[in-house]
Amino acid sequence: MNNFFVEKPLKKFAEDSSDALYMQIVSRIQQLMREGHLKEGDKLPSERELAEMFAVSRVPVREALKVLEFLGAIQHRRGEGVFVKKIEMKRILHTLDFLMTDPADQLMNLFEAREAFEIQAVRLAAERRTEADIEAIQEVLLEMKFLISNGKPVYDVSTKFHTAVIAAAHNEIISEVNEFLSDLLTYSRQKSLSDVTRHNESLQYHQLILQHIVEKDAQAAVAAMQEHLNNAKIAIQRIIRSE
Repeated sequence: MNNFFVEKPLKKFAEDSSDALYMQIVSRIQQLMREGHLKEGDKLPSERELAEMFAVSRVPVREALKVLEFLGAIQHRRGEGVFVKKIEMKRILHTLDFLMTDPADQLMNLFEAREAFEIQAVRLAAERRTEADIEAIQEVLLEMKFLISNGKPVYDVSTKFHTAVIAAAHNEIISEVNEFLSDLLTYSRQKSLSDVTRHNESLQYHQLILQHIVEKDAQAAVAAMQEHLNNAKIAIQRIIRSE
């Protein structure tokens, strides 16, 4: 299998950008999955071995593996290594194709899509929520507070919050759209919440959105969600420029 990794050398960009290299590594591994050279349960070479195979430092290899793990394509098993997960391969490859086009542009497109279905979802949630829905959202916010107080990443629990709000809308189609985009949404939130200074701000918006849902104030809930999404989009744009 290892020979498949090094059929072609990675192109060295003029600026020797580690970002450019890690996306090439993601693309190469994507190709191996598509062609069937990497299958469920296969163990990937170690980070050091991959760096040697691609003739790069371990930094772009590490970043490529992070992207693949966020998308659910691979899994780290402590003490064993990195393995290809049991996944819906068509879905993962579609997601990778989406990101390969131009990650910056596609993340902006994703925010436009989120505005289309999450704004409607929070409006419906304010109108249709049940006591069980409120309790579910409150539990997520307690988890987010705990993670923030302990300096832990919060992008997964942020996804839980938005998914709980969408569930409170009681609209199966919106829930299906959210599920279909879940891998991209996780990747997007990992990016936007990589700045730890945004964690408390995000929590405050989540609390405000819940308050308006509890009060059944659809107009205020929509305004809070719109502002929350706009701020996240600005954060993504700033991160992309810095990269």
